[in-house]
Amino acid sequence: MGEIKHFSKVDFSDPRSIQQIVSAAKADPGFWLMVKEREMERRTLAINTLTTVTSEVGSIAAERLTPSIAVLAEELVSRMFGTCSTATLANTQEALLQAAGAELRDVQLQNPGDSSSSDVDDR
Repeated sequence: MGEIKHFSKVDFSDPRSIQQIVSAAKADPGFWLMVKEREMERRTLAINTLTTVTSEVGSIAAERLTPSIAVLAEELVSRMFGTCSTATLANTQEALLQAAGAELRDVQLQNPGDSSSSDVDDR
């Protein structure tokens, strides 16, 4: 299992720092699974806003997963660096979701007949 390490100095304006955070998240399988679940939640919510048909799946999706991606990102960054700005947390959240989305797309491309994959494009 991966270990998230604490770093005392970091330049959050450097994209490599955000990539370092994403790499740390991927190194922790349980944490990374939660991030991918949040990306799937985002996709589900996007589908629900595009469709007007109310279904049992739609009503379940309205109940948001906890902890939220904001809480997950804050926990990860604080474990690694201590406190940081709101802008850094927002960038981290987006980077985590984009990385999870890319990984999910790769899985979907490898398993094109799998109906559990989402057909919604990422933002």
